[in-house]
Amino acid sequence: MGEPLDFLLAQRADLERRGPPGYGQRMMALEALGELLDRHCAELGAAIARDFGGRSQRETEIFEIYPLQAEIRHVRRHLRSWMRTRRAATAWPFFPARAETVVHPVGVVGIMGAWNYPLLLTLLPLISVLAAGNHAMIKAPRLAGASSTLLARLLGKRFPVEYVMVLQGGARLNQIFPSLPFDHLIFSGSTRTGRVIARAAARNLMPVTLSLSGKSPAIVHQAYPVAMAARRILGGKLMNAGQTCIAPDYVFVAEQQLGIFLSAAQEAIQELYPRWWDNPDYTAIPDGGLYARLQDLLQDARQKGAQSWAPAGTAVDHGQPGWRFPPTLLWDLRDDMAVMEEEIFGPLLAIRTYTRIDEAFAYVHAHPAPLALYYFDPDRRRARRCTRGLQVGGVTINDTIFHAAQPGLPFGGIGASGMGQYRGEYGFHRFSHHLGVFYQSRYNACDWIRPPYGAISRRLMQALIRSRSRIFGAGKT
Repeated sequence: MGEPLDFLLAQRADLERRGPPGYGQRMMALEALGELLDRHCAELGAAIARDFGGRSQRETEIFEIYPLQAEIRHVRRHLRSWMRTRRAATAWPFFPARAETVVHPVGVVGIMGAWNYPLLLTLLPLISVLAAGNHAMIKAPRLAGASSTLLARLLGKRFPVEYVMVLQGGARLNQIFPSLPFDHLIFSGSTRTGRVIARAAARNLMPVTLSLSGKSPAIVHQAYPVAMAARRILGGKLMNAGQTCIAPDYVFVAEQQLGIFLSAAQEAIQELYPRWWDNPDYTAIPDGGLYARLQDLLQDARQKGAQSWAPAGTAVDHGQPGWRFPPTLLWDLRDDMAVMEEEIFGPLLAIRTYTRIDEAFAYVHAHPAPLALYYFDPDRRRARRCTRGLQVGGVTINDTIFHAAQPGLPFGGIGASGMGQYRGEYGFHRFSHHLGVFYQSRYNACDWIRPPYGAISRRLMQALIRSRSRIFGAGKT
C-alpha cells in the first residue's frame, strides 16, 4: 500500500482533471451509499458486534443505519436547491451591476471517524462531503477493525479510490493523517485528541470541523414527572452502554426528589436491561483499557465518599473484546471526583441535586460547553426561556439524544465540545466554498471614483456619505 500523501495527491489531481462532480454524479454517489446500507445492513451489524464483543443488531439499525438512510433521503430531496447559484444584493451606487454567489466544493476532505459509532460517524460526514461535490479520504477507527475492513471493501466496490478511499492503520496513520494538506478535515472524538488534531491541521492552515464531546448534562425541573424523566435519561445514557458522545453524563434533580429519582432510575435500569451481564441488547465495552478506566472512575468516586448502586449480577467473560460493565448510579458527589472532571463515556450516571433550578444552570454555565443538554420541564415557555443563550452544541427538551436524529438540524459542538456543524444543508455549506461573483455593467459610476481624483469624485463621495448619514440617522440628537 502506498503513502497517504500519494493517495491525497492522486485524488486532488483527479478532481482537477475531471472538474467538480455535477448534480447527477452527486445524486448517484448518495444513492450508492443508500444501496450499500440497504443491502448489507445485517452484515455491517454483525461486523460491529464483533468489534464490540457484543452489540444488538437492533441498536445498530436504530442508531446508525436508520439515521444514515434518513440523512441520504433528506439530502437527495434538497440538493438541487442547495446547489443553485443565488443572486446577491448589490449596493445601489453600483447599479446596474449585479452580484451572485456560486457554490463550489472545497476539494479533498479528510474524515476521521470514531470507533463508538463506526458507521454513523464515518458515513454521516461523508454524505455531506459528497453532496458538496468533494472527494474524500477516510481514516478508519482502529478499535473497529472488522467493521472498518468491511466498509472499506464495500465502498471500494462502489467508488474509485480517486473519489472515496478508506485507509486503515495503527499509531503511525493516526499521526500522519491529520498532518496531510487536505482542503478540510473533520474529526469525531475526544476533546483531548481534538486539540492534537487542531494543532496538526494548523501547520497547513487547514480548516477543521471538530465534533468533540464533553460532559452533557440533564436537568429535571421538579414539576416534571420524575419516573418518566428517569426512564428517558437512562434510555439515552445506556444506549451503546454509555459510549455515546451526546449521552447524558450527569443529571441534576431537585434535592427533595433525589430518593424518588434513584428508585425510578433503578427500576428503569432493571426494565431496560434485565440480566445485564448476558443481555444481548446491552452493548459490551470493546477494549480492556476502556473497561479499566471505568473501574478507576467508580473506585475514585467511592473512595471520596460517593454512594453507588448497580443491579445484581456478575459480568461473564466473553473474551476480547466483550467486557460488560454494569449500569451504575452515583450520588453524593464532589467536584474533585474524576467522574465530575472527565467525560464518563460509559454506563455510569452521576446524579447531583439543586435547591433552586437556577443553581443547575449556573453550574452548566460555569463549566466548558457540552455537546448536548437535556432539560425536562412540562412548561414549554419556561423550557425555551431556560435554555436560551446556553453555550451548548444541541438541546433536546423532555427526552435525550433525539435532536441528533433530525436531518434538518445541524450537529456539532461549540467551545470545548467542538467547532463547526454538519448534517443536511449545514453540512453541504460546511464543505463548500461560496464564491462571490460581481458582474460590472458597461456603463457605471465606478469610473468617476478612480484616479486622478477631481471635483466629480469629491462631490460623488460626499453625496454617498451624506446618504448613509440620512439612512442611519447620524448626527441626530
